[in-house]
Amino acid sequence: MHLATAGTAFAAPPASNKSPAKVDIQTVEVKIKSITKKFERSDWKDSNTLDEIARMLDDVETRIARIKEKDKDWDVSGFETFFAESSAKWKKAREEADAASAASDLDMERRTRFATVGDRHGAAIYAGLMAQDGKVRGALMHVREDIGALLDLPALAEECEENQYVTIQKSYENKEPAKQPKVVCELAANHKKLVESYVALASKARLEDQLKVDQEALTALETDGILSNVWLARFKDPAAHAKQVALEFSEYTTPAGVTFGADHFKPLEVQAKKFKEALAAAVRVDRFPKAWATNDAKLNGPVSAQVKSFGGTLVKLRTSGTTVIEKNDLGIPLAQTTRGAALVRVASDGGFCRLYEDLGFTGTYKGDGSYAPLTYSSGIEDQFRVTACSK
Repeated sequence: MHLATAGTAFAAPPASNKSPAKVDIQTVEVKIKSITKKFERSDWKDSNTLDEIARMLDDVETRIARIKEKDKDWDVSGFETFFAESSAKWKKAREEADAASAASDLDMERRTRFATVGDRHGAAIYAGLMAQDGKVRGALMHVREDIGALLDLPALAEECEENQYVTIQKSYENKEPAKQPKVVCELAANHKKLVESYVALASKARLEDQLKVDQEALTALETDGILSNVWLARFKDPAAHAKQVALEFSEYTTPAGVTFGADHFKPLEVQAKKFKEALAAAVRVDRFPKAWATNDAKLNGPVSAQVKSFGGTLVKLRTSGTTVIEKNDLGIPLAQTTRGAALVRVASDGGFCRLYEDLGFTGTYKGDGSYAPLTYSSGIEDQFRVTACSK
């Protein structure tokens, strides 16, 4: 588009000096020159420059109207052509500038919102990336956490769609995957397949984790006779143990709408059957500490009562025969203590005895060098050692 200039089409003839609209005519010519120069600048689409041009065009329009009013014979067609062409050029530039500004503002809004996506969906993103990379955790508590997080992915997908986060990917290309809009939003969009993949991976990881934990318990029994009520209950019925692990796993994965084979956890049953052999070997070893030989009948009562509470019978109780004086920071005696071991038989165990080897007995300091009689304070917990029932 060619815009006429004051130096060509708008050169006023000498008669303009006699026109009653002289001031307006000359002012329009000056404004046209100024506007033309601004259009020639490389940065004329700058918002501030556009504002300046708009003000001058408004003035030109006003003065053209006044010229028509003051001097009806004056030819303003050249002015009007310039005004129309310049106004159209300005309007297009303003629309482009406004669109760019709006896009910039929207881009900033999206980036501000995405910057806090981790606060709302961080667990889901983390769990999704683990599933995507095949690095799934197998402990039951982790399965519960991760499947719960994955079920939040649809909400993330909805937020991605609503905010069009992928449009700001260019600003995050060098960030870690969890901080990239494209990665995060594709993760969320594929949540159904991702959950299916996760359950398959998690069931494998869950089995491997439980096999490892079970084997550690079996090894502790084989090498040191260590057992506990928890592991005793599990290993006594291998089939029930495998079924319970499967039930606990499915409790957390069923809400995801994905199932797994009924025999998936069968290897737990197979491994748990080693328990009978390991227990039989442990029963043949007498682990009662021979050095602890002091028999204080007064201590039997409280220990016997606790043992009876879980169906046991106290076979014998012996202490180390030595006491330790506990003192405060000022060296004042607080109590005297000694350690002991208890041999216990539980009818439901089926022929072996339990050794509780770290019982505590305490007598508080009464003053004047004397202590209260020793009383049972602690020691019979869930864990024990399998041992022969020696007298």
